[in-house]
Amino acid sequence: MECGQHERRRAARYPIRAAVTVTNNSGTIRANADNISTSGMLLRVEQPTAFRIGEEVSVEVELPDHPGKPFSAWGLAVVVRIKDGGLGVQLLAGTFDPGNGHLPEA
Repeated sequence: MECGQHERRRAARYPIRAAVTVTNNSGTIRANADNISTSGMLLRVEQPTAFRIGEEVSVEVELPDHPGKPFSAWGLAVVVRIKDGGLGVQLLAGTFDPGNGHLPEA
């Protein structure tokens, strides 16, 4: 999701520090979000090779609303970039849940 100097982004990126759970047909991994926009996120993962470009995944973001009550958001996404421990996903659909919502399967 990083862009070269001649590329134009569709939406502004905002730095974020949040835990993310990413699920594909092979299983679930934990990741950390580096940035977020209205159309996607850049995630740091230990094993980005567990994914492939074009693959649909489910993502669940845990935003610390305030101590003891995390704010959860989930969505369906597609992998658009894999590079240097980073996984770029384009968000397709999702919802915000102030409770403890869980993801649908990808």
